[in-house]
This record gives sequence, C-alpha cells and structure tokens, in this order.
Amino acid sequence: MKLIEKIKRMNLLEKFQNKKVFALYLVGVLLLSTGISFAYFSASTSVSGEGSVAIGVTATVTSQGIMADGNIGFNNIDIYPGHTALASIKVTGTGDNEPLIYNVIFNGTNTFNTPLNYTVYKSTSNIDASYICTKKNDYLNGSKTYYEECSGNNIESLGEPISNGTITNREGKTILKSDEIILTSLEGEVVYYYIVIEYPNLDANQNDDIKSSINGNITIEEGSKYQDPIISMIGTTTSGSNGWYTSASITTNITTQTGNYEAYYCTTTSSSCTPNTEASVSNNSFVTALSSNASAQKVCARVVDEYNQEVEGCSDAYSVDTVNPTITITNTSATTDSITVTVSGSDAHSGIYQYRFSSNGGSSYTTVSSTNSSYTYTFTGLNDGTNYNIAVQSVDKSGRASNTVTRSVETEKSGDTMQTILAGYNKGNRGSFSSAYIASTTKTVFQTTDWLGTSYYFAGAPTDNWVRFGGFYWRIVRVNGDGSVRLIYNGTSTATTGSGTMISSSQAFNSSYNRSEYVGLKYTTGQQHGQNTDSPILDTLQSWYSSSGLSATQYSQHIDTNVGFCSDRNMASGYSWSSQPSSTIYYAAYGRLDTNKSPSLACTSSDVIKEPVGLITADEVAFAGGGYRISNTSYYLYNNSYYWTMSPYHSSGRAGVFYVYSTGYLGSSVVFGSFGVRPVINLKADTKFQGSGTSTDPFTVN
Repeated sequence: MKLIEKIKRMNLLEKFQNKKVFALYLVGVLLLSTGISFAYFSASTSVSGEGSVAIGVTATVTSQGIMADGNIGFNNIDIYPGHTALASIKVTGTGDNEPLIYNVIFNGTNTFNTPLNYTVYKSTSNIDASYICTKKNDYLNGSKTYYEECSGNNIESLGEPISNGTITNREGKTILKSDEIILTSLEGEVVYYYIVIEYPNLDANQNDDIKSSINGNITIEEGSKYQDPIISMIGTTTSGSNGWYTSASITTNITTQTGNYEAYYCTTTSSSCTPNTEASVSNNSFVTALSSNASAQKVCARVVDEYNQEVEGCSDAYSVDTVNPTITITNTSATTDSITVTVSGSDAHSGIYQYRFSSNGGSSYTTVSSTNSSYTYTFTGLNDGTNYNIAVQSVDKSGRASNTVTRSVETEKSGDTMQTILAGYNKGNRGSFSSAYIASTTKTVFQTTDWLGTSYYFAGAPTDNWVRFGGFYWRIVRVNGDGSVRLIYNGTSTATTGSGTMISSSQAFNSSYNRSEYVGLKYTTGQQHGQNTDSPILDTLQSWYSSSGLSATQYSQHIDTNVGFCSDRNMASGYSWSSQPSSTIYYAAYGRLDTNKSPSLACTSSDVIKEPVGLITADEVAFAGGGYRISNTSYYLYNNSYYWTMSPYHSSGRAGVFYVYSTGYLGSSVVFGSFGVRPVINLKADTKFQGSGTSTDPFTVN
C-alpha cells in the first residue's frame, strides 16, 4: 500500500507538515530539496541488493554454556519509511539430552528515534525467505513524499510468529524471545529463527531519524537453568478413628518449565509402584481417590515433560475404609426376663471394632468392644411375656457403622411351662427352604412368627419332642405365639412309621369337589372364607376326639380350643378367587411353597378355625423339614404313609388340598382322594410338663 494512502487513513497529513520538518529543510540536511526525511541502516556485514535476505549464521548451544555469532545486515544505503529486512540464525544444541534455556537477542547500537518493529519466527527447517523493497514517491499538499513498498518471498512458510515487539533508541541488548528451550543431543538438535525488522512508515517523528542507523548482531545468550518437573502431593481426608480415615484423596500438583507434559499414577500398599495409568490433568493437577483397603495406601506419580525430563513422587500413606461394615442376627433366645442375641459382623477393610445392642428399636444402644466376627449379648431385667424390638449394629475401626438390623423377640410368659423347658434350647433360624432338612436337632428349636407372636418349632430329626398325653404318643410341632403347644398324633406307641401313626389311612377330605369352597376344613358355599359347614374330614376328627377319651375333663381341661388352626384361603399372587373358576386358580400356600420356597405361619382371622382338634398345615410341614415335591425320609413328620394337611392348593373345577406323600414330600390331591388322618391338638400355655422329651422319657402332663 502506498505511504500516502496509509497516512490518509491514520489522519497524519498535518503531522508530516509540522514545524520540525520545515526546520530540517532550513539547515540543509541531506536531500533538503525533497523536504522529506530519510535514514539508513548499517551493519558490520551487509547483504547486497535492496531489501535483505535470510542468512544462515550459526549459533551453538552446549551443555557447558551458550556460544553464538549472528548478525543483522541491511544495505548501506539510504532507506525510507516502510523498509523491511529479514535476518536468520541457526541454533544447534549439542550435549547429553539436556534441555537448555536461552534468549534470542539483538545486541548492538540503534540511533533511530522511531522504534523499529521486530517479529520472530521459529522453524526446524532452513527456509529460503527474503524481502524486496522498492522506493516510491508521491506528492502530498505540494510536497514530494518518499517511502518504500516491500514484498516478502516465502514468508508464509515461516508459520506463526512466536514473538514481536520494538527495538528502541539505545545501545546494548534487546531480548527478542526469552526462555527458549532446546533439548541437546550428541548429534546436535537444530532450530532456525527468522527475525523481521521493519522501519515503520506511519510515524510523525521520522524527520528526527535522518542519518540514524542500527548496527549489531542477532545472537543468543544463556538463560536460566532448566528446571526438571516438580511434583507436590497433598492428601485430603475425612477423619475416622484408630488411625483410619473414612475417605481420602491425593491431589497431585505439577510444575514444569514448559507446561507440556504427560502424567501417570498408581496406587499401592507397598513402598512403591510403577505409575503407568495416565492421569486426567486439569489446571496442572489431578486427584486420586483412595478406595477401601485393609492396608495403608499411597499414590505414586510420574511426570514426563516434552523434553523427556522425568520425575517421580509419592504421597503419604493413608489407612482408608469407605465402606460400612455389615451385621446379621444369627440367633436369639429368651427367658421370662432376658433375651440373648448372637450376631455376626463383617468388615473387609479396617475390621470390626465394636457392636451395639438395643432393646428399644435403636432409641438407645449399649456398646461393647470386640474385634471378633461373632458376639453374643444378653439383655437382662426384662418383663415376661413382652415383645422387644431388638436392634443391632456393628462398627469398624474407622468409626463407620453398619445398617441397623432389627428383630422382634418376645420374652417367655412366666406361666408358659413349655417355653420354660425350651429356655435351655438353642434357638436359631432355618435359612433356606429349597432342600430337605435332615439334621439331628436335639436341644435345638427354630423361631418364626405366627399370628399370635413368636413361635418356636422343631425341625429335622429331633429326639426330644415326644409327649405322652391322653393315652397316646405325640410329637411337638411347635410352641405357638401365645405359648400354647401344638402336637401331632403318633399313635399308641413310639413307632414312627405305618398306619399306627394315624387314626385312619383312608379318608376323603371332602366328598364334594366341584367348588372352590371345598378346600376348607370348614366352609360356606359362595364364600371364600366361610365357616358354616364342617368338611367330612373334620367330622372324622371330631368323632375320634369324642371317642378317644380326650374330651373327658381330665384331658380337655389342658386342650386349648381358642388358639385355632389356620385354613389359609387367600390367593397366590396373580389369582382371584372364584367359587367355580373357568381356569385354574392357586391359593397362597402354593405361592409360598412351590414358587417362592418361603413358608409362613401368618393367618388372617377369617381363616382361623377354632376347634379342639385339627390337621397340620403344609407350611408347618415345610418348617419341619419337608417341602413341595422335596422327598425327606429323615425328619420327624415322615411316617412312610400318605396323610392330609389342611392347606388349600388350587381349584380348577376340582378343589385340591396339600397332602404328605409316603416319601415325606408335599404333594397335592383332589379333595375326594383317600389318605391318612393325623390329628393335631393344642395344649394350653400353662400346662405343666415333666420328663425329658425322649421317646423313652416323654414329656407328660401333670
């Protein structure tokens, strides 16, 4: 662009016609007749031609220091505003793979009052670049104006500038680009710098530049010592206890000379590890969260900068447990004034440190110190016949507490003599009901809940649940939730198999079968839970009860007719009751025992049948050790015969009820089938017993 056009844009016409320019005319300065200022560059080494070209002067960087010899040269001729020149320097880094820092400088004398613009480019290639300048003139308000227009050759190949600024009127050093880094090598690493210097063409003071010159060298000087990367590691923790933390993270801060680097880390419980996981760095730092571990952990970090300078660091070690412990109640037992709870605690990291026990649902706790995986605690001074909401927790060494686990446990009533006898028994929970239970369980009972409270039942092959009452032998099925005792008939001897264990070996549950109501021990036509009509099998039970002598006062005074028997006629999930369904419907016991393998002694009041005699339920068979289509010949209810339960199974135009198969498993049959009958009775909670419960010394009633 012509100088006159640039001046017009900058509104500098009046500045070029100022009094200082006119005064120069009067003193007869060189080219006075033109009325225009001019200047020239000079240097120790000049380059021929108007403008200048890049010259390959070499500077060498060594590990011992920096040596350089470079120059900038212009024609030793008159120059005008707009003149542009280009010089270059080749820098070679020789050494043992050590990064060195240096500055690219101009060192010389500059007498120009107008600051000279410079621009620095950098390349790994030797680029043939140059400027060609042509002198121009125009008339401005009657005066002849001189300037230069310069064009670059291959300048775009130099890329983006890495630095720019001005060289002012002074003698000495001007830093053109500071803190340059080169990684030395034995062969010598090479980099080229290209410096463009321009005499600005829009400065009103250029008349002051007449006879000004610039003379000096483009060279390099040693900079500060290169610093290897620096790693600092800071731990942030959440306090725990006993030297443990409930959370911890390590912040790794990185400082490098260049800012370009790669960072890696690893976590270890040893003295060190190899950092080989790439870190996600933001704002020159990254955070590593420590997970739970049984041992103290620390983070090792490694940083490699762009010059392959490498440094490693380690954090302090922290014992961290971020996971709560667990706890389960494995056993409970009760007397009239105490409840004993056995718990199992687990913590994979810091380890169990304490247990907490509460008899009021967690409103208040008693804390005991123990590192054992199991602990037994006894609540004392309790009221008899009272239900307590037991709550337990475990605490690990870091201070983390487990979830609260609760269980409802009832102390024995002071008048419940069978519960008093069972106070010396182990009391536990069966667990899974997916397989037959055959264990010998002498001095052991299990607990669950029925519709009256906590019930204790016998399971497997106990030898101490024999009772002699009313001239017959019986087996204790369970102590009901109200303390009464449920017995199942075994006959007139202690033989456990054969027809002698039943009052009949061929009895239909009901002679009618084409309505759903016929699954009930008592039923009402058109109602799901009715009890107006006795089933034929109940008639058989009542007849036997009267003829057996049990209805006599000496025995009947001990028989509880209020606790009742459960004829559960609720439906399994997904089914609705109908008296005469168009498709098969299943009852709740089917869902519990066939589908879910999860028996229950719960019962709705509309299905509790209060009679002096009844039958065992399918759920009681499952609790005892049998199961739906699960054979078991080694539990106390097995008698090598078929006999009825009182639990409804299904209705499909033919009503079906559960029964016990000859191999001990639960099956189902239409109600008109012929199977055995084993009466079940309940003895009152205040019944006093003597004996040890074995077949040779059975419990007897005083």
